[in-house]
Amino acid sequence: MERVSVSFIIVNFRTADLVLRCIQSIRKHTKELSYEVVVVDNASGDDSAEKLGDLPGITFIANPNNVGFGGANNQGAKFARGRYFFFLNPDTLLLTDAARYFTDFMNDSANIGVGCCGGDLLDEAMERQVSYGNFPSLRGVIFELGLHRFFRRNFEKQLSIGVKNEGGEMKVVDYISGADMFVRREVFKQLGGFDEDFFLYFEETEFAYRMKEAGYYSVLLPEVQIIHLEGGSHQITGRINLGKSKYFESSRLKFFKKTKGSATAMLVKTLLASQAIGRACLHWDSHYLKLFRIIVRS
Repeated sequence: MERVSVSFIIVNFRTADLVLRCIQSIRKHTKELSYEVVVVDNASGDDSAEKLGDLPGITFIANPNNVGFGGANNQGAKFARGRYFFFLNPDTLLLTDAARYFTDFMNDSANIGVGCCGGDLLDEAMERQVSYGNFPSLRGVIFELGLHRFFRRNFEKQLSIGVKNEGGEMKVVDYISGADMFVRREVFKQLGGFDEDFFLYFEETEFAYRMKEAGYYSVLLPEVQIIHLEGGSHQITGRINLGKSKYFESSRLKFFKKTKGSATAMLVKTLLASQAIGRACLHWDSHYLKLFRIIVRS
């Protein structure tokens, strides 16, 4: 199999127009580097195949069923030939030759222990978006109940599962946002890829946790800036997006169960359910009652 330097892997679910914009940004900015683009369609059931299937130079994989974000990325990785895998959300846009920068960084012998790196995520107004996070913890969940308001800076730095980057220095982080993960092929293969028990959310977090256990670490490189449009597959209406919450809370509890054990997961579940009930009473909002049911059933 002929090897290329970087395999861009993009999962599509009813976001063909966003994928096209993402690919255009890849072609515009990726220079002097051999690369390929692999697009996995997760049974979109729309015109995605017509828009993406015949693009020149693109490997297009059409799933008959939606296998989830991690599962589809794993499929893309099986077809990918790159030394590095660059997992990109469909709603991302490169602003520079990110692949070249990441490749040079990872090729440096001083960074042999880095298994994954990522850049600074921005919205279209160039405002910072969540780029990395801390591993979920029981202490973090307790702080989410209200203490984070009094210790906001400490919470965001040490406990928050979603952090917007501040400052221009390279930093070692617990995990990189799944929107732009640049991963060593051998590390991804060694760990068996993403855990497909996670249909959506926390698959990158759990992968990074296993990666750290194996002796590798994640690094944020703020010199690389990438637009992340946020939520192209999940348009939010109303105060709570219950569709997203269903997957988010279920995956969060799976993370705790897999990494901290069943007892801790049950305690976290109780705390989150109590929080939802408290907010329902405080705001007189039935959406929080629905969120409570989602958590209890997760």
